[in-house]
Amino acid sequence: MPGLPGMPDPAADPWRRLMGIAYESIILFGVLWFADYAFSALTQFRGHPGPLRTAFQLFTLGVLAAYFTYFWSDGRRSLPMKTLALQLQGRDGGPVTPARAFARFAAAAGLAIGVLAAGYSMHASLYLLAFAPFAWTVADRDRRALYDVIAGTRLAHVPPAPAMRSVDV
Repeated sequence: MPGLPGMPDPAADPWRRLMGIAYESIILFGVLWFADYAFSALTQFRGHPGPLRTAFQLFTLGVLAAYFTYFWSDGRRSLPMKTLALQLQGRDGGPVTPARAFARFAAAAGLAIGVLAAGYSMHASLYLLAFAPFAWTVADRDRRALYDVIAGTRLAHVPPAPAMRSVDV
């Protein structure tokens, strides 16, 4: 039962985790659109190969790192996480430090970039490895994704207190 003293919150199930990714992607579309538009407007970047493209990619990665590090650390949650009753926690169930939140982002980004590089340079079937971190949630007894195992975090299902619910249907 969630919220009992001394008991950790239950782990988020894979379906709730995937719904969080989908919802977070919708929010991030707007965040990245405005940030990348500002970068393009200020630098006159038009998408051509060269050093400005690398700077654009690093800028986008930096915006994502700042967004996730902020919302995952010190008990904060993004709008999708609040809606789906998700919270990133340390192994002990406590809040995550900014360094650990950044480590989780770096692990997830590193795994994603590695899969993209392997699929591009070796064989297209390697793109299927993108599902490996999520498949790990089925095998792990604590339902942690591969990047959670690497960073020492867990995604918990923390439903709101009964007084905070607007309507019970």
